[in-house]
Amino acid sequence: MSKKTIVIGVSSGIAAFKILDLIKLYKKQGHDVFVMMTKKASFMLSPGKVEELTGNIVYMNLFDDAFSYEQILRKRKVDHIELAKKADIVVIAPATANSIAKLAHGIADDFMTTTVLATQAPVLVCPSMNDVMWHHPATQRNLTLLESYGYEVLHPDTGALACGTDGIGRLPEMNIIAKATYEILERAQVLAGKKVIVTSGGTSEPIDDARVITNRSSGKMGLALAQMAYRYGADVTLIRSQSSMVSHLPIKQILFSTTEQLSCCLTEQLINTNIVIHAAAVSDFTVKKVGEKLDSSIPHSITLSPTEKIINGIKKINPKVILIGFKAITLSSHPDTKKLFDDACADYVIVNDISRPDIGFESDENEVYILNKKKIIRHIHKAPKREIAKEILNTIFINRL
Repeated sequence: MSKKTIVIGVSSGIAAFKILDLIKLYKKQGHDVFVMMTKKASFMLSPGKVEELTGNIVYMNLFDDAFSYEQILRKRKVDHIELAKKADIVVIAPATANSIAKLAHGIADDFMTTTVLATQAPVLVCPSMNDVMWHHPATQRNLTLLESYGYEVLHPDTGALACGTDGIGRLPEMNIIAKATYEILERAQVLAGKKVIVTSGGTSEPIDDARVITNRSSGKMGLALAQMAYRYGADVTLIRSQSSMVSHLPIKQILFSTTEQLSCCLTEQLINTNIVIHAAAVSDFTVKKVGEKLDSSIPHSITLSPTEKIINGIKKINPKVILIGFKAITLSSHPDTKKLFDDACADYVIVNDISRPDIGFESDENEVYILNKKKIIRHIHKAPKREIAKEILNTIFINRL
């Protein structure tokens, strides 16, 4: 692995003293290490010793005694923003219940929390606390929130705690934290140099000037795939519906409403693209638009005409692209994926059941089967869509590209 910039955030858990050993592990591998600490963390860990090991200053105060806003305006540089930009990964260790709560709710009242809020680098959170605090529903809810933002949470160990009890809450060993750090950093090489298009959300076909025919797609699965592909090092373009979720990461995003618009957007972006993940829910039908708003006091008949199968044209434009299609099924339907492989020349098909209320459309979770032209190669059981996205990319690309 090439030299990386690792930023460690130290909050005021008793285990903070162990971070000196973590710094040594990172430095041994040649990485540049910066440390930011909460003020109370300095009671557990000497900033001077940290600076000796890292060769860099310890960041603790948002505003020091010599702070000058005039100087900031002249230089156009703020320390916490600069550190947030240069980080290849941010590791919060130990992460106390208090720091987890702040990060979960976007509270930025010190150097560490402000930097984390400003970074677009992956964040690894390493909790450490009393076992009762760990099990408290507020802590568990906050951890779920952090994971929903794409943060990685390394669950604590079980054993003797500083408070004298025995249970879950111990900071994992430093070699375990280092290993998790490197695994996250290495992911960024999986799709490095690859251009990836992800389509997301549902198309809307106008009936009149006020009404549309559409579907229940929220775009959550496509967004999760786009953001995970970005974390895996890809140059990502997310083509998403007007009503779908926005990515907070620096991903190029193109908006569409109708099937025709989606087709045009996709066609314009296909040249030199390596991978297409076609997760958008394309309307099967379009309507001959009446032009004006229909009178709601009288009945009307509308005629539905089949829309084009956008996925069938992708490899006609770019035969070399790796094409991953999605197939939505219902409990009573048979997953006929043969047409996607035959007509669209798809390389992989992801099958999910949209009849279940706990997964698929509008849900934060999913359960999928991954198929190639010959067989089912993976069943990914019900999990948050970000985890489903990660496992899809792992299954298809880890050993392929």
